[in-house]
Amino acid sequence: MKDWKIISQLTDPIIASLLEGRLKSEGIPVILRTKEAAGSIYGLTTGPLAEIKILVPADRTAEAQELLAQIENEPLENELSETEDEYFKESDEEQDN
Repeated sequence: MKDWKIISQLTDPIIASLLEGRLKSEGIPVILRTKEAAGSIYGLTTGPLAEIKILVPADRTAEAQELLAQIENEPLENELSETEDEYFKESDEEQDN
């Protein structure tokens, strides 16, 4: 088995899953490891039972950390396009009538 290194620890399973998908899409093997099964069974989202570790092969650590840094610096797209904005305006007007 390869030597794996922890590149991140978080408590949000959705973010962990998104990061896993992004790393895999870049060809980087990933393992998500939880400390306790109880955390995921009971849906704990804080504390040590909720901790999720993201591991990658040791020889891909630098590449994975660089990708995580890029992800953290990416701007969020909060604005709707004009088409989406018009769709929601029409939908709201129909509900008001």
